[in-house]
Amino acid sequence: MKPEKNTFPILAVQTTYKCNMLCANCYLGDMLNNPKFVDVDPAKLEEVFKKLPKRTDIRFIGAEPTMNDGLFEMIKIAKKYKHRPQILTNGLKLGQEQYVIDLKKAGLNWLGLSMNGGLDNEVYKRFDNGKYAKLKTRALEYCIKHKIVPHINIIVDPTNLHILNPLINYTIKLCQKYNRKIGVSFPLTIRIKSVAKMGNFLDTYSFSIDELIRIIKKEFGEFTDEKIIPNFMIDGIKESNTCMVYFETKVGKMGGKVTDWTIDDDGLPLAKSKRRGIINENYEIEPFFEYYGGIDETQSPRLEK
Repeated sequence: MKPEKNTFPILAVQTTYKCNMLCANCYLGDMLNNPKFVDVDPAKLEEVFKKLPKRTDIRFIGAEPTMNDGLFEMIKIAKKYKHRPQILTNGLKLGQEQYVIDLKKAGLNWLGLSMNGGLDNEVYKRFDNGKYAKLKTRALEYCIKHKIVPHINIIVDPTNLHILNPLINYTIKLCQKYNRKIGVSFPLTIRIKSVAKMGNFLDTYSFSIDELIRIIKKEFGEFTDEKIIPNFMIDGIKESNTCMVYFETKVGKMGGKVTDWTIDDDGLPLAKSKRRGIINENYEIEPFFEYYGGIDETQSPRLEK
């Protein structure tokens, strides 16, 4: 697929395959920290961006995108062509306030922050192989302080559901501290998703979309008197395994997103989704998970012992 024919509202850029963590769940599998897979070339990337026919959400991903020294340059290139740059990060570097300030200056207004353990170090040890609660909560605070909208990403299984409610309350307190009103101008979202059994993954239970909706209603329900109704229409596209909900809090209407990453018969999650594309190593665009499903290194899981 040629870049000028892109129809995906979200276009991922694999900035690097390096990472400073060894998470138990990573769809990259043996692509992770593998010198066979090189970092993206900003000059070639710019050629793709300027040919896109419409404004696009450019999602810079990794492994860990903050380990690519060219990240700030790439954010600026995306802004140059009127696209919307975003990053998906583990947040470790964002524990440094100046780094968050520099991201904001480069033009970043939105990011996905992985917080699988919420405020609980013991959960991080299981999911992410380290005690990261302090660094990640600090990263969350700096994002809210400097007006970078966080989408808080949490992979859930039956062992970590208890972290959701305290994390929501902590996030509300941070918004109160920095006078952030959640809503259209600051659409903070809590996203929960099931374990995708692709690449490296915990050998644990994967929740279905219906189970995830029940979880989010239970955990978010105490914050609102309104009925929580899932909406499967996202970015103008009808989804089956992803939906949005909204609930009122003391600081405004917070978003909740649920995604079922259960794999299909071909070993792919969300294979039928038309929302996510990726720029491949030839700087052409193709569907996100279909691309990874064709790479041998993503099919070598590290299972939980």
